[in-house]
Amino acid sequence: MERASLSCPITPLGRAMASFPVAPRYAKMLALGKQQDCLPYVITLVAAMTVRELFEELERPAGSEEENSKLAQRRARLAQMRRLWAGQGASVQLGDLMVMLGAVGACEFSGCTPKFCEQNGLRYKAMLEIRRLRGQLTTAVNAMCPEAALFLDAKMAPPTARQVRCLRQIVLAGLGDHLARRVQTEELLDPKWRNGYKTPLLDEPVFIHPSSVLFKTLPEFLVYQEVMETSKMYMRAVSVVEQDWIPQLLPMYCHFGKPLETPAPRVCPDSGRVKCHRESTFFRVAWQLPAVEMDYPEGLERYKLFAKFLLEGQVCPKLRSHAGCLLSSPSTMLKTWAKLQPRTEALLGALVSEKADCREALLSAWKRNEKYLLTPYCQWLPEAKHQEVAKNWPPV
Repeated sequence: MERASLSCPITPLGRAMASFPVAPRYAKMLALGKQQDCLPYVITLVAAMTVRELFEELERPAGSEEENSKLAQRRARLAQMRRLWAGQGASVQLGDLMVMLGAVGACEFSGCTPKFCEQNGLRYKAMLEIRRLRGQLTTAVNAMCPEAALFLDAKMAPPTARQVRCLRQIVLAGLGDHLARRVQTEELLDPKWRNGYKTPLLDEPVFIHPSSVLFKTLPEFLVYQEVMETSKMYMRAVSVVEQDWIPQLLPMYCHFGKPLETPAPRVCPDSGRVKCHRESTFFRVAWQLPAVEMDYPEGLERYKLFAKFLLEGQVCPKLRSHAGCLLSSPSTMLKTWAKLQPRTEALLGALVSEKADCREALLSAWKRNEKYLLTPYCQWLPEAKHQEVAKNWPPV
C-alpha cells in the first residue's frame, strides 16, 4: 500500500512545477501564469517574494534627533511611493504584491541604480537579486514553453484590470493555505481580536501591517505570504480575495454540501459539462462560503443528468429537432422509477460503459465507434424516425 501511494502518477501541473527552481507554492503560480499573458508579472512577483525584504528597514530606533528626523522623512517618502506603486482602482486589490510589481518595474525603468534605490527606500542588493532570479525563471519558462518567447523587459507596462484580477486568482491558488478572514463583529469576544484576522493555521489573531496599502481597508478575505511577529502577529505581503473564488480555486480545502436543487443543474453550452451549485465550508475553521457553480460531482446522478440534457438536445444541437418526438419525457431519467423503463436503463448503461458524462467524452466515444448510442437513443423515438436518425448519426 505504501509503495503504491509513493508511485502515483505526476499530474501535468506537478510536472510543470518541478521545472522551476523555487518553492512549490511559487512554482504553482508560474505554472498557472500563462493565462491572460500574465507570465512576466508572475515571474516578477515570484522573484520578489522569493528574495524578500525589498524595502529598507526604517522602523529601527534612531540614535539622535537628527537621525530620527531623517528616518521620519524616509518613512514618509516610502509610504508615498507605496501608494503610487499600488496604483488605483482594480490594481489596489492586488495589495502589497502590486506594490512589489510597481517597485521592481520602476527600479528597472530607472536602470536599477543605487541612487534610485536609496531615494525610494529599496534595497539595492535585493533588486539585483530579483533581476537575476527573473532572468533565471524567464529562461526556465521559455525552455518549457518556447511559444511564450519571454524576455526581461525593463519597460514592462503595468498590468491591466483584467490581468490584475487574474494575478489575484493565481496568487490565491499558490497561497491558498495562507487564507485569512477578518474577525466578524459577532465574534469579537476579546478586545485583542479588534481589526484582527483569523487563519486556519493559527489560534491567535493576525493583523495587516500598518505599512500595507490595505491597512485601512480591512477586506473580509485576503491571502498573505507569511506572518511575522513583533508587537503583534503581522501578515506580510497581503492581497484581497473574492469570497466566491475560494471554493472554485481551493476545492481541496473545502467541504462541499450536496448539489442544490435551486438553481437547477444545467449543462454548460460551451464545455458540455454538467454544472450545479454547491455550498461549502472552509478547512477546519468551517467558514461558511456562498454557493458557487461547479462541475456536478462524479457518480451515477451525473450520468442521468447528462442523459436528460442529451435527449433535450442541449448537448448536441442536432438532436434538438427530435426532442418533440420522444416517447418519454427526458426528465424520466431522473425519476426513482426510471429503472422500470428499458429505454432509460439502455441509455444510462451505454453512457456509463464509455464513461461519457460530458460532451468531450461523448465525442471521443464517437471517434472510436460512430454507431455508439444509436440503438439506445432510437429506443426513445417512434420507429418511423429511426432511419432518419441513423442516416445522420453521429449528430455532430
